[in-house]
Amino acid sequence: MGSMPNMLRSLFVMGVFVLALFAIVPRIGQVDRPAVDALAKAQYTAEQTSWPIELPTGLGSGWIPTVATYAPGTDRVPTFTTVWKTPAGADIALKQAVKVTGGWVTRSVNAAPRSGSAEVSGRTFERYAAVDGKQLSYLARGAGDTGLTIVATGTAAEDELKAFVAALKPVTPAG
Repeated sequence: MGSMPNMLRSLFVMGVFVLALFAIVPRIGQVDRPAVDALAKAQYTAEQTSWPIELPTGLGSGWIPTVATYAPGTDRVPTFTTVWKTPAGADIALKQAVKVTGGWVTRSVNAAPRSGSAEVSGRTFERYAAVDGKQLSYLARGAGDTGLTIVATGTAAEDELKAFVAALKPVTPAG
């Protein structure tokens, strides 16, 4: 058995090593994702599903698509999703699906309560705002079983979200 002074010296030496390791290991605040070809994925998805997929056009520089997927979402509803980095550094997720369920809508707007509506470029969107004010969602419901429901949600300021949904235009299917 060692003495108490020797144990304290050993603990001190180990603490110095841990502090040195902590000082030299880099820590990052966020991971930047590379841009993806959202248009190509949207065109392919539109061809495969016959959905009128929409993407923003003409937004200008600073708007970067970082995710483009077509996969089952909440309640196994097939969903085309893109995520965009805004010029201000926020994120906007654009989800599109047909035959959506109530659970899909709730999950897509992050369970935020409805807070009115917004008229953007002649289209009326249901507006959902998180209680803490950090997330905002716009929802355009599709008509019937074949109508495309669109949800744009994220941490962007409302003016960026409005500019984003105002720029939505149908894509031409591939092929």
